[in-house]
Amino acid sequence: MLKYYALLVVVVGVALFYAFVKDPCNMQVRADLTDRFPTYEVLDSGATEGSPESVRCHISYKKPDGEEIYEAIWLYLYADNGWQFSRILETSDTETPSS
Repeated sequence: MLKYYALLVVVVGVALFYAFVKDPCNMQVRADLTDRFPTYEVLDSGATEGSPESVRCHISYKKPDGEEIYEAIWLYLYADNGWQFSRILETSDTETPSS
């Protein structure tokens, strides 16, 4: 019985690793934002909606000149060579965080 639990843990671990690596909203969107805006600080990123052909990535970031937190939704499309940035769908700023 123990070997079945071990196998289950391995399968779940592999699935989570695969999802993290293949999801453009985890690592790729952070790299793309840093490439486009090297002075911005990425606070958080994750998928908001997705399908096999496209995914909307939500990003929270701060600009170097202030404390305001900005949020954006970037669209990624899947092509032959992987996920590719398409365009910025929405950008907004939020309240200044309280100290």
